[in-house]
Amino acid sequence: MTEILAFVFLITGLLMLVSRIVVKNIILLAAQSLALSGIAFYLGLAGNQIDLHMLIIGTLTMVVKVSVLPLLLYKVASRVVVYREVPLSIGAGPSLLIGVLLVGLTYFYMVPVLLKELQSESQLLPIALSTVLLGCFFMVSRRSAFNQIIGIIEMENGLFLCALAVTGGMPLIIELGIFFDLLVGAMVMGIMTYQIRGTFDTLDTKELSRLKG
Repeated sequence: MTEILAFVFLITGLLMLVSRIVVKNIILLAAQSLALSGIAFYLGLAGNQIDLHMLIIGTLTMVVKVSVLPLLLYKVASRVVVYREVPLSIGAGPSLLIGVLLVGLTYFYMVPVLLKELQSESQLLPIALSTVLLGCFFMVSRRSAFNQIIGIIEMENGLFLCALAVTGGMPLIIELGIFFDLLVGAMVMGIMTYQIRGTFDTLDTKELSRLKG
């Protein structure tokens, strides 16, 4: 079951690279977070004993990343009028190709070394690290400042799955702090995006770079 959810988790990251429509990216991000929540729920119920820690993580992920953040992002997107197509720094086809190459690099080079060092056989680690790289590349390949928020959340999803794969999750108090920081950070970035749009009448990073003088 975790393999299916992990596959969905990875595919959503690749699909985001070829999508020009912000609303579709928000939906894909919510789907990725839903898969992450499903993995946490499955890990919490799969053992001989119910892991309450994992169930709490799954519930928090469902509430914050699947419900609250996508709604917040959609509201901000509608206000700054970026819910339609946005320009890309790199075309959809080349972006997908680079994304696949990043996944291949992770599977065949980075992960074997890490698994040996960590003495772990987790099948989630390559997907987690691939998603971190895909989120980073998503930010680079998009010219809209709004997409930087989506890319950061995607990277955080990858890091969160990495923590689940390697350590079985961090202490609950730390994870609660991460969820709170992520929510507040998204709200602050949303407000800043709204202010940038209102001041400069654009969110295109290519246009904004001219302001450096």
